[in-house]
Amino acid sequence: MNNGTTTRDVMHREFLGVSESDELGEAAALLVADSADCLVVVRGDEPVGCLSPRDALAAVLEGNDPNGTTVGKVMSPPAPTIAASESIAAAEERLIAEGTNRLIVTEDGRAVGVLTEHDVLAARPTQRLENATPEANGERRSRSLERDAERGTETEPTQSICEVCGTLSATLEHHDGRLVCPDCQEV
Repeated sequence: MNNGTTTRDVMHREFLGVSESDELGEAAALLVADSADCLVVVRGDEPVGCLSPRDALAAVLEGNDPNGTTVGKVMSPPAPTIAASESIAAAEERLIAEGTNRLIVTEDGRAVGVLTEHDVLAARPTQRLENATPEANGERRSRSLERDAERGTETEPTQSICEVCGTLSATLEHHDGRLVCPDCQEV
């Protein structure tokens, strides 16, 4: 993994934020207008929660009036935070440990960005594996790791995201100018 890369280097600096006192209807309209999957709820600059489309829909289905209910009443607890100076490796570990798909990036306690699992994966180096079956890829990776271990230059196996369906795959190939997984190559 890129050891020198920090969360600040890859985070989304522009993110949608709302206040706890904002009305749910306005926040939901913002989610829809920007096709956002999350609004960061802030108190001043401090992240205190998140509002997802699922949170908004659940609140309405439970009978809450979108124009009389505040975001603070229906928001989820904040996504875990990570310091802007932390490494991408630390961010990946945190995403896995927390079982979440995003981290709120902070600096001096204030929200400065959002880092998603896709951002972390995109920051990883890719490896092109040509004309090989998944079994052969596994054997090739095992042999490569064994050779690296013998030389004392052990490297992490790499993987990336298919540019068509967005799934994580270790067998991406160029197809029509994009890196795609085996399933999308057949389409």
